[in-house]
Amino acid sequence: MGRGRLSILLATALLAGCAEVEVATEAPPAADPLPVVIADPPAPRPVTLTERVRQDAWITRFWEQLTPGQRRRVVGQLRRSNPPAAGTEDEAAPVWDALGLPDRNALVFGAGLTRPPALPE
Repeated sequence: MGRGRLSILLATALLAGCAEVEVATEAPPAADPLPVVIADPPAPRPVTLTERVRQDAWITRFWEQLTPGQRRRVVGQLRRSNPPAAGTEDEAAPVWDALGLPDRNALVFGAGLTRPPALPE
């Protein structure tokens, strides 16, 4: 055999070995779907006053040091308190400056300003 024929035979043999072979395989059985369990998220931990002051230090500032947005927020909360504690910025300034930190925290982030009902005269 000549060298050319040997190379052709060798190439053909190699190509035949590389040919795709279809193998009949059985599909694996379908797995049962896993049940979906939706857990209730854990209840948020209440924020302590110390954490609140770290996150929102502006509640420790006097009225004159608040930004216009912070003032609007405080005035809105004072209007919504029952009974309303202030309706304008001029009325809100002395109320804000007189509040302690727990009251400011409750006003801005909590249930609102709690005031005892007025006594009848």
